[in-house]
Amino acid sequence: MLGLAPRLVAALPAWRDRQAALAHYATLFRQVLEDADDTAVLIATRGGQPAGFTVLYLLAHEHAVFVKDLAVSEQAEGSGVARLLMEAVYSYAREHGCREVRLKTDWNNGRARAFYERAGFRNESVTLVHTLD
Repeated sequence: MLGLAPRLVAALPAWRDRQAALAHYATLFRQVLEDADDTAVLIATRGGQPAGFTVLYLLAHEHAVFVKDLAVSEQAEGSGVARLLMEAVYSYAREHGCREVRLKTDWNNGRARAFYERAGFRNESVTLVHTLD
Protein backbone atom coordinates (compact mmCIF):
# COMPACT_ATOMS: atom_id res chain seq x y z
CA MET A 1 0.00 0.00 0.00
CA LEU A 2 2.81 2.39 0.86
CA GLY A 3 4.35 1.72 -2.54
CA LEU A 4 1.21 3.15 -4.18
CA ALA A 5 0.88 6.12 -1.81
CA PRO A 6 2.71 8.47 -4.23
CA ARG A 7 -0.13 7.82 -6.71
CA LEU A 8 -2.56 9.16 -4.09
CA VAL A 9 -0.77 12.50 -3.73
CA ALA A 10 0.22 13.05 -7.37
CA ALA A 11 -2.76 15.29 -8.12
CA LEU A 12 -2.61 17.35 -4.94
CA PRO A 13 -2.71 21.10 -5.52
CA ALA A 14 0.71 22.77 -5.56
CA TRP A 15 0.02 24.46 -2.21
CA ARG A 16 -0.32 21.08 -0.44
CA ASP A 17 2.77 19.47 1.11
CA ARG A 18 3.18 16.13 -0.69
CA GLN A 19 5.81 14.87 1.74
CA ALA A 20 3.52 15.52 4.70
CA ALA A 21 0.68 13.77 2.88
CA LEU A 22 2.88 10.75 2.20
CA ALA A 23 3.98 10.61 5.85
CA HIS A 24 0.32 10.70 6.88
CA TYR A 25 -0.39 7.58 4.82
CA ALA A 26 2.03 5.43 6.82
CA THR A 27 0.02 6.19 9.95
CA LEU A 28 -3.35 5.92 8.22
CA PHE A 29 -2.60 2.54 6.66
CA ARG A 30 -1.43 1.12 9.99
CA GLN A 31 -4.64 2.37 11.66
CA VAL A 32 -7.00 0.91 9.08
CA LEU A 33 -5.24 -2.44 9.09
CA GLU A 34 -5.54 -2.62 12.89
CA ASP A 35 -9.16 -1.40 13.12
CA ALA A 36 -11.17 -4.17 11.49
CA ASP A 37 -14.52 -3.09 12.97
CA ASP A 38 -15.46 -0.33 10.58
CA THR A 39 -12.68 -0.33 8.00
CA ALA A 40 -11.68 -2.60 5.15
CA VAL A 41 -8.78 -2.79 2.75
CA LEU A 42 -9.34 -4.45 -0.61
CA ILE A 43 -6.25 -5.35 -2.64
CA ALA A 44 -6.10 -6.26 -6.32
CA THR A 45 -3.24 -8.32 -7.74
CA ARG A 46 -2.08 -9.13 -11.26
CA GLY A 47 0.35 -11.96 -11.79
CA GLY A 48 0.84 -12.25 -8.03
CA GLN A 49 1.90 -8.60 -7.73
CA PRO A 50 -0.08 -5.76 -6.09
CA ALA A 51 -1.93 -3.82 -8.77
CA GLY A 52 -4.15 -1.60 -6.65
CA PHE A 53 -6.03 -1.17 -3.41
CA THR A 54 -8.85 0.72 -1.79
CA VAL A 55 -9.41 1.74 1.82
CA LEU A 56 -13.03 1.75 2.99
CA TYR A 57 -14.86 3.10 6.01
CA LEU A 58 -18.18 1.52 6.89
CA LEU A 59 -20.66 4.21 7.96
CA ALA A 60 -23.29 1.77 9.19
CA HIS A 61 -25.45 4.43 10.88
CA GLU A 62 -25.68 6.18 7.49
CA HIS A 63 -26.06 2.94 5.49
CA ALA A 64 -23.03 3.97 3.43
CA VAL A 65 -19.46 3.05 2.64
CA PHE A 66 -16.89 5.81 2.22
CA VAL A 67 -14.01 5.13 -0.16
CA LYS A 68 -11.13 6.85 1.61
CA ASP A 69 -8.53 6.00 -1.01
CA LEU A 70 -8.23 4.06 -4.22
CA ALA A 71 -4.93 3.66 -6.06
CA VAL A 72 -3.81 1.61 -9.02
CA SER A 73 -0.19 0.97 -9.95
CA GLU A 74 1.16 2.72 -13.01
CA GLN A 75 1.65 -0.66 -14.70
CA ALA A 76 -1.99 -1.62 -14.13
CA GLU A 77 -3.47 1.74 -15.10
CA GLY A 78 -6.08 1.40 -17.83
CA SER A 79 -6.35 -2.39 -17.43
CA GLY A 80 -9.66 -2.47 -15.53
CA VAL A 81 -8.16 -2.88 -12.04
CA ALA A 82 -9.91 0.24 -10.72
CA ARG A 83 -13.23 -0.94 -12.15
CA LEU A 84 -12.78 -4.35 -10.49
CA LEU A 85 -11.92 -2.67 -7.18
CA MET A 86 -15.08 -0.57 -7.43
CA GLU A 87 -17.15 -3.71 -8.10
CA ALA A 88 -15.63 -5.20 -4.93
CA VAL A 89 -16.54 -1.98 -3.06
CA TYR A 90 -20.16 -2.30 -4.24
CA SER A 91 -20.25 -5.95 -3.10
CA TYR A 92 -18.81 -5.00 0.29
CA ALA A 93 -21.40 -2.23 0.65
CA ARG A 94 -24.29 -4.53 -0.26
CA GLU A 95 -23.04 -7.23 2.15
CA HIS A 96 -23.14 -4.62 4.93
CA GLY A 97 -26.65 -3.38 4.10
CA CYS A 98 -25.50 -0.07 2.65
CA ARG A 99 -27.49 1.97 0.16
CA GLU A 100 -24.71 4.19 -1.12
CA VAL A 101 -21.00 4.49 -1.74
CA ARG A 102 -19.38 7.87 -1.17
CA LEU A 103 -15.96 9.25 -1.98
CA LYS A 104 -13.95 12.40 -2.48
CA THR A 105 -11.29 13.04 -5.07
CA ASP A 106 -9.04 15.98 -5.76
CA TRP A 107 -10.51 18.54 -8.12
CA ASN A 108 -7.23 18.56 -10.06
CA ASN A 109 -7.41 14.80 -10.65
CA GLY A 110 -9.35 14.87 -13.90
CA ARG A 111 -8.64 11.24 -14.70
CA ALA A 112 -10.10 10.05 -11.39
CA ARG A 113 -13.10 12.35 -11.70
CA ALA A 114 -13.81 11.03 -15.20
CA PHE A 115 -13.50 7.43 -13.97
CA TYR A 116 -15.95 8.02 -11.12
CA GLU A 117 -18.41 9.81 -13.40
CA ARG A 118 -18.32 6.84 -15.81
CA ALA A 119 -18.92 4.58 -12.79
CA GLY A 120 -22.13 6.50 -12.05
CA PHE A 121 -21.01 8.82 -9.26
CA ARG A 122 -22.58 12.27 -9.15
CA ASN A 123 -21.37 15.54 -7.68
CA GLU A 124 -23.05 16.23 -4.38
CA SER A 125 -20.89 18.81 -2.63
CA VAL A 126 -17.77 20.87 -3.00
CA THR A 127 -15.12 21.24 -0.31
CA LEU A 128 -13.41 24.62 -0.25
CA VAL A 129 -10.19 25.21 1.66
CA HIS A 130 -8.61 28.37 3.03
CA THR A 131 -5.13 27.85 4.42
CA LEU A 132 -4.27 29.81 7.55
CA ASP A 133 -0.73 31.00 8.21
